[in-house]
Amino acid sequence: MNLHRFASVMLAVLALSISGCGFHPRKEAQLPANMQRIHIQIADSTSPLAKSLARALPRSGAQVVDKDEPDATQMKITANNFFTDVLAVGGAARAVEYALRYHVEFEVTDAAGIALLPKQTIELTRTFTFDQSQALGVSAETDLLTQELQKDMVQTILRRLEALTKAHPAAAHP
Repeated sequence: MNLHRFASVMLAVLALSISGCGFHPRKEAQLPANMQRIHIQIADSTSPLAKSLARALPRSGAQVVDKDEPDATQMKITANNFFTDVLAVGGAARAVEYALRYHVEFEVTDAAGIALLPKQTIELTRTFTFDQSQALGVSAETDLLTQELQKDMVQTILRRLEALTKAHPAAAHP
């Protein structure tokens, strides 16, 4: 009986600690009302970024339309590139540390062509070390970092769109 009471008290303390620290599960981004129909304009519509945005936007309340429609907001993605930079060189002039950079540029206009979000540049970076004895592992690590960067990029873009609601509360509700 004493152990049961102790466990209950500890559970209550844990619950109070979590709620007191400011922890809240991340909610989906809430887009402005004028972004309820959106067309994604990107050079490669089959790219992971385009596919991920097309899946994430509906979770935020937007309908993604396949073509440019008169009442649809336009998200134009003008740059979507990965770069690898050498950060450190070891013995025998071989690279031992790299930075994987993901660079995206986009802008958002309303149906009338008025800029809702002027050209934005987002660059996310992850660093990793290269161990020549683990060459296969480095390839898998690079793939994993690339996937992480792509997920983070989608969330960053959605947060920028959500910021429009907070900056212009009147646009949040029709």
